[in-house]
Amino acid sequence: MFEQLNGALALMQSGPKPLGPALAASAAVNDVASPLDALGLEELLSSAAPGDASVGIFRRALAIWDNEGEAIWTRTTLRNTAERRARIYEALLMAPSLRELCNERFPFHRLDAPSVIAADHERWYDEARRRSSDFYWTAYRRQLERQGWSEAGISALDESTTSVIERLSDPRRTQAYQAKGLVVGYVQSGKTANFTGVISKAADAGYKLIIVLAGTLDVLRSQTQRRIDKDLIGRELLDRDYVHDADWKRFLEHGAKPSSLGSFDWHRLTGPESDYRKLGRAVHSLAFVRSNTAKPFFDPDNLVDSPARIAIVKKNSKILERLLSDLRFLGRTRTGAPLDQIPTLIVDDESDQASINSNKPVTGPEEQERTATNRGIVELLRLLPRAQYVGYTATPFANVFVDPNNEEDIFPRDFLVSLPRPDGYMGVADFYDLNGSSSDESTRPNRRDYMRPLVGDDTAAENLPRALDSYVLSGALKLFREAARPDLTYRHHTMLAHASARVAEHDDLAESIRAVLQGAGYEAGRGPDRLAKLLETDFRPVSAIRSPDMPFPATFEEIAPFVGETLARLGEAREAVRILNNENQDQAPDFDKNPVWKILVGGTKLSRGYTVEGLTVSYYRRRAQTADTLMQMGRWFGFRHGYRDLVRLFIGTDEWLDRNGRRRIDLYEAFGAVCRDEELFREELKRYASMEEPRITPIQIPPLVPMHMLKPTAANKMYNARVTYRNFGGQLAESTFAPTDPKDVRSNQDLVEDIIGRTTVREMTLVGDAARGSGGLTVNAGILRPSDIVELIRGYIWFDRRERGRTPNPLYQQLEFLQQTGDRSPQIEDWVFMSPKFDSPRAHLSIAGADFHAVFRSRNGPRFTTYNDPVHRRFAEHVTGKIEMSRPNAALDELRRPGRGAMLFYPITDVKTGKVKPPFSPGLTFLFPKNTIRTPLTFGVVRPDRPSAAVVPAE
Repeated sequence: MFEQLNGALALMQSGPKPLGPALAASAAVNDVASPLDALGLEELLSSAAPGDASVGIFRRALAIWDNEGEAIWTRTTLRNTAERRARIYEALLMAPSLRELCNERFPFHRLDAPSVIAADHERWYDEARRRSSDFYWTAYRRQLERQGWSEAGISALDESTTSVIERLSDPRRTQAYQAKGLVVGYVQSGKTANFTGVISKAADAGYKLIIVLAGTLDVLRSQTQRRIDKDLIGRELLDRDYVHDADWKRFLEHGAKPSSLGSFDWHRLTGPESDYRKLGRAVHSLAFVRSNTAKPFFDPDNLVDSPARIAIVKKNSKILERLLSDLRFLGRTRTGAPLDQIPTLIVDDESDQASINSNKPVTGPEEQERTATNRGIVELLRLLPRAQYVGYTATPFANVFVDPNNEEDIFPRDFLVSLPRPDGYMGVADFYDLNGSSSDESTRPNRRDYMRPLVGDDTAAENLPRALDSYVLSGALKLFREAARPDLTYRHHTMLAHASARVAEHDDLAESIRAVLQGAGYEAGRGPDRLAKLLETDFRPVSAIRSPDMPFPATFEEIAPFVGETLARLGEAREAVRILNNENQDQAPDFDKNPVWKILVGGTKLSRGYTVEGLTVSYYRRRAQTADTLMQMGRWFGFRHGYRDLVRLFIGTDEWLDRNGRRRIDLYEAFGAVCRDEELFREELKRYASMEEPRITPIQIPPLVPMHMLKPTAANKMYNARVTYRNFGGQLAESTFAPTDPKDVRSNQDLVEDIIGRTTVREMTLVGDAARGSGGLTVNAGILRPSDIVELIRGYIWFDRRERGRTPNPLYQQLEFLQQTGDRSPQIEDWVFMSPKFDSPRAHLSIAGADFHAVFRSRNGPRFTTYNDPVHRRFAEHVTGKIEMSRPNAALDELRRPGRGAMLFYPITDVKTGKVKPPFSPGLTFLFPKNTIRTPLTFGVVRPDRPSAAVVPAE
């Protein structure tokens, strides 16, 4: 049955074809004794177990067709739509009953496509080219299926990797061209899996030298080497490097050497324990030999059968120089094909670290190393004119992007690919209530379920002791689930403790953890009582909401035996804790080789790149001054299959920011502010990625980055691209920057009071049946003129004095939009301001003779965390016509009209307790009504004589 169905589907390389004839043709070729027809296939698919091979290949075929790009057979149907699935059924001539079965058993998955900002490129990587040579991609896909990847996940990976490959230069192209791009993923979201897929497709397409720049730490390089060896290179090509590896049986198998199967072999220039070394007399192993010397190496006659070379190197100038030295030798001695004929792919993991030429004065070894590493990468690109550069990062505001002084070397001038949030990924949106109010617990379920605040000493009962209790208890719950469901396995169970970059403080924290463990009394003390209480007060209610279908014990007694097993896996207190830093290299666990049930303490190694598997409890108190550092610290993000409900984040909410303790910071809120910026920026990329006229290119992205996130270029330079027009119709605008100087706060209050005093303030009760059951909202409301809003945005003081002059108005683009005339008029007739009233206000404020309510919002430095509440926002969106709430009352209907904008106004205080007296900080959220303007965005340049430059000299 399987051979016949597999053969039938193999006949459909160019798209789905009538199923009956294909099955008959396959039966004849395979000499099937009892051939399967369409009716028999339906019976097979309806009765087969989920893991049946026939079910698997049929599901896979449907998924491939669901996701296929433009092709003749698709007839303009869009990917992953009901229309595309109907077209597949039509092409297969599938009976209605089989269609119904497929819809039930193999539904299509709507996948988010990557957002691509790119310059126009040569179209070369079409479907025919892909299918003509896909040996390694097919092998990699097979390996992912073996590892349990879903069809939806593999389809998403297929699409995102293709979006990268098709924007590289054709390796067979006569004229050399270097494409340079950036791929933006999420922290701990599988970037290695993505660039391994890119490497597989690039090699299949003809790229013969692959250089992977795998971070700045040995542990990261080794981790990357092993994963690529395991999932792409294959056992037949790995010599004896991994014969004693516990996972050797899980390594990819081709069945024979690929060169004997019609493909080509890999030659590895690095190994699991060996970074790149000068080849010396073996330098010929780096040389590329032309089988047809009459043609260049990039000609198909030479490319197809030539072995590929791969080097996975640490980003270190000395190591890069070894590789460069060997390449220069080949160039001088003319050994093998000339370097300018070799199609090369350079993949730069964590591309915002060490790769960038900082362009700052050298102040120490680290700064000198960064510059030297950048010089090495640029030299690789110079020696290899056919090299393509693809940087990977998890920080959308990475230096490689927002500081484009390096436009002539690794600035991503050709493309930026923003990867969609992966299926099953636990990230920003899971730990933060991005649309929730900071004053209403009911709108902050993520914070309630996953976050546990740290205040005071580590030894306080609610701090380190509770974090360790949570770790032990969650480990016992994992083992309980394993016993209840054989399909659930938890190979790793880890806790991360990250409080400082200082080695001495790592030792202190590790000793504190060991001391708490030794005194916890888990087996013969008060420990079981604490765990039982924690189970009932914390884990049971969260699991009931988050994972109601997962096994959970009825009583603590059911998991008591698993507590003992958890402690046994941890071992004695001293061995249960591992320190990861440069002075304890031997303590870094190898997650690929062995099960790890440990508590990890560290700094830099835990803050970037290094993947901590099985991470369930995070203990985080480290301060970070920059947004990209904060984002990389998010080690608690990742895939948490089978234990999402058990994850806990213990994070400092009142930490000192400087050594003298005068400045404090709420790390959770500070991280949340950066997360909001990131999500907004990703949405911006998604919105503008589909623009064709004018097409947005990477060089124009810096003006779209939130201004406070944009690191300034050198003092004598400026960004060349500038936004000349932006249509904000239907969008929300909010800047939470606000001054702290009482005089400036008073000035903003006076400005708002003056503008509100120009209208009649009415108290109104608005009612609408919102999707979230918002019910009613009482507000103070009034109508304002468009000129009032312009005056308000222009006159508002956003920053303290030291920031003024060098930081523009954060809403300057919205201000310019509001002042447009003619065919770009914003089409706004008037504005309604709405100031919500609360059952228990912090303070009562009299403005224009009306009673207003103040509200608390937390603050970090120059910014409040948020202003608007999602329920309030829905009412404002109804007023502007963006959404339509059902069953609105007369008062709400009265406010809704075409051409009306809405401004939510909150008198803000950052004082949590006691009576609050003015001045207050005005919190303002603007919602623009929709318009009929067809142009979403236009750009100009500062220097018309240098339109393609990212930065230009300051005038």
